[in-house]
Amino acid sequence: MPFDMPPPANGLNAPQISAMLARLHQDARQDRNVLLRALPSILTGYLKGRSTFVSAEPYLKDAYIPVSAEFGQLMYLAALSAGARNIVEFGSSFGISAIYLAAAARETGGRFIGTEKDLHKAQVALANLAEAGLSRWSDIREGDAMESLAPLQGPVDFVFLDGWKDLYIPILQLLEPKLAPGAIILADNIFSFRKTLKPFVDYVSDPAGNYETTTLNIGSGVSWSVWRGKTG
Repeated sequence: MPFDMPPPANGLNAPQISAMLARLHQDARQDRNVLLRALPSILTGYLKGRSTFVSAEPYLKDAYIPVSAEFGQLMYLAALSAGARNIVEFGSSFGISAIYLAAAARETGGRFIGTEKDLHKAQVALANLAEAGLSRWSDIREGDAMESLAPLQGPVDFVFLDGWKDLYIPILQLLEPKLAPGAIILADNIFSFRKTLKPFVDYVSDPAGNYETTTLNIGSGVSWSVWRGKTG
């Protein structure tokens, strides 16, 4: 190949993938309007002791709640460098993060499995993955993730937690028997849901536990854990 020719487009630079990500990140900017509409309910819920998620839930069907492009690229590179072949996501929404992770699965010859409680969002996420040319390496399971992930076969090499915050620990514990040694677990919103996610952070940070964990100052806070395996 002549030296002045660019390398073949691949990874996140594949035309279908880069075009879809650009469009979806642009569309996700409308989340600001969704949150403004939800604000009165959130404030009322706060005064009544309800969590932000519970108060905002009726409005979230229209919200992307996306990862940033920076974090998406980080996840892609982390999964790629680890050679992750079995990638799982809890909470796929309209599929922005799913595209980053499915792109990594395509590169490793693996498979991405996402989950989404909302049927409409799950259908749109599947359509977005198809438009990005990633259907062959990906799937979105609609419904309760505790049920849809139960039959999943291991070993799982990479997990991204970004769904309902109270379920981070139950979902992770469901997957633990299937985790490969050295599996990577990323969990989003550690800072923005500090109180709700404190039990999760304590769980993965326990010195006597089965993880090595650090927290990254990216977006609303990201927990990065590596599974050491059961020690006893």
